Amino acid sequence: MSYTITVDTGGTFSDLVLADEHEVLGLYKGATTPEDVFEGIQVALELAAEDQGQTVAELLGDTRTFVYSTTHASNAIIVGTTARTAFVTTRGHPDILVYREGGRDNSLNLAMPYPEPYVPRSLTFELDERVLHDGTVHIPLDEEACRRVLARLGELEVEAVGVCLLWSIVNPSHEVRVGELIDEMLPGVEYTLSHELNPLAREYRRASATVIDASLKPLMRAHLEDIDHRLRELGFQSDPLMVTHISGGVMRMDEMTTKPLHSVDSGPALAPVAGQVYADAGGASEISRDVLVVDAGGTSFDVGPLRDGHIVYTREKWLGEKWYGHMTGLPAVDTRSIGAGGGSIAQVDRGGLLTVGPQSAGAHPGPACYGYGGDRPTVTDAAVAVGYIDPAFFLGGRMRLDVDLARRAIDDHVASRLGMSVEEAASAILTVSNENMRSFVTERTVAQGINPKDCIIVAGGGSSGLGIVSIARELGVLGVFIPKLAAGLSAVGGQYSDITSVFSQGVATSSDSFDYDRVNAAFATMHKAMDEADTRVGGEGKRSRAFTAEARYANQLWEIDVPLGDRRGFDGPDDVADLQARFDDIHQAVFAVNEPGAPIEVIAWRGETRTASARPKLPTLPTDESLRVEEHRVAYFEGRSIETEIFRAGGLRDGEIIEGPAIIEEETTTIVAPPGSTIEVTAAAYIATPGGE
Repeated sequence: MSYTITVDTGGTFSDLVLADEHEVLGLYKGATTPEDVFEGIQVALELAAEDQGQTVAELLGDTRTFVYSTTHASNAIIVGTTARTAFVTTRGHPDILVYREGGRDNSLNLAMPYPEPYVPRSLTFELDERVLHDGTVHIPLDEEACRRVLARLGELEVEAVGVCLLWSIVNPSHEVRVGELIDEMLPGVEYTLSHELNPLAREYRRASATVIDASLKPLMRAHLEDIDHRLRELGFQSDPLMVTHISGGVMRMDEMTTKPLHSVDSGPALAPVAGQVYADAGGASEISRDVLVVDAGGTSFDVGPLRDGHIVYTREKWLGEKWYGHMTGLPAVDTRSIGAGGGSIAQVDRGGLLTVGPQSAGAHPGPACYGYGGDRPTVTDAAVAVGYIDPAFFLGGRMRLDVDLARRAIDDHVASRLGMSVEEAASAILTVSNENMRSFVTERTVAQGINPKDCIIVAGGGSSGLGIVSIARELGVLGVFIPKLAAGLSAVGGQYSDITSVFSQGVATSSDSFDYDRVNAAFATMHKAMDEADTRVGGEGKRSRAFTAEARYANQLWEIDVPLGDRRGFDGPDDVADLQARFDDIHQAVFAVNEPGAPIEVIAWRGETRTASARPKLPTLPTDESLRVEEHRVAYFEGRSIETEIFRAGGLRDGEIIEGPAIIEEETTTIVAPPGSTIEVTAAAYIATPGGE
């Protein structure tokens, strides 16, 4: 037996999905311990091994591939535990990180403080050098001055250095020399050179990516090596450990330690990968090629669209609030998140309004009903109080919830303050939480020219089943697919993530004066890098390459991606005309307007090499009549208590239709069908029709 294990460590639970050579076998959860995430992974490993009748050592000994997805980098940036990092740039440009890109929300709120740069000015240093846009060296690098700067960095005990010099994407010789001097004068200090990480002709994005990456290197190297070491102590023998990255693929651990920025927000990037697989396998893509993949866990609610069946990518990936956070600048799966999930805390503000989230109770102490000491009401507590979650069947009965603690927390903090019963207050908490998620989906779709009424939803995450049918009703979507193992959607995505490497070249040109020589040289450089990446991967698996142009109409501000397929370059005007036509069509699809024939500008070229992973069969819903449970429980819907049918997933038959109000209990999630809705049971998913107007 040969296994593939994928792990996604979230804020509340660590999800582990196990597959053999043929199919996905199961989902296992362990509570995430912030102080040591490996504890949750080990608990999940023990559950998986027990289910297979093996020890953990035997399970890991039979494991061919282990894929790890972590929020460690994102968390470190949020809480400020990254390395002490310096920023080195061209003289006269120390404010790249301060100015960002100039955007601002709430422009009339003059009291809003200006956001702090990722690296403070006290650790920002300028070098005497200047390369022009055509690669010409206007001012040679002053090596003696550079040595003085590096000596000062040593005195300041910096742990990492981000080097971003102007136009190094055209001529990197000065950055390369600075790197050599860092090796000589500051041995052991991690550094990142911008032209190697993100050769993009947008100065802030390139600089931001560079310093974030440098600041993560000491932390992520230690973290990944620790995870790898402890897995091998438990019996894992294969080489190497694979780590998920921001573009929805996986890469070797040794590669990730050299470019740890790719691990930031990589967990949510896997949900659209799984959503795409489920949509195709379950027939959702036959209803609509536009899919909204949503993932509601314990701390966050993530949304990632599929347009025409394809994953959407973006370079506008913010860590934190847009404009006020920090941008990675890398091509990333286009997912956005808000603080909404099962652990979101409900409270009444000073104005007497009920709010839910973004603060979360996490895994420890967690919701009040966990009994770990939490006393603040959460969405999970509300779901227990209204009868949606069976306290004796949480995680398949492995964890018993305390209804009295949930009701007490809701009464103390919400019901008594609003003059409501506990059931009314709990229902209000769920309604506000659902509305937060509904409005976020609307914002994410309408802003991109997507009409939710033309979409279907693929819903995952442990808490998504509680409200997704109600949310879908408000959105007016065509239907909702809730897959088997929905509670581990991102971890399932890891089973279908290919080994990928992404390379880019910031060569700007335009359709009316196309620079064939420089563009073709950029393609040659990317192909050479891809050859080297494929050699490192080795092994079996179908390989493919695809290229993308990041283009815009002349003088527009933002670019859109234009897929080019696999190509070696541009041979003449016919190839440029093909690029123009592709751009016009995509611009029409995205913005409902285009200007056929108007000159376009390409500011960057991107290439991806992909080695396809094995594709295990998706898990099906086994039917065991002995497991069929048809009982009733009083649950609270639309302001009244209703006798509600309860079903256990193991006993449901393929093709069975369930009419709401009803509740379907999976081991790792609960699916609520409100009055007026229906759910069809299929082999791979539950298909919900929301009903309503």
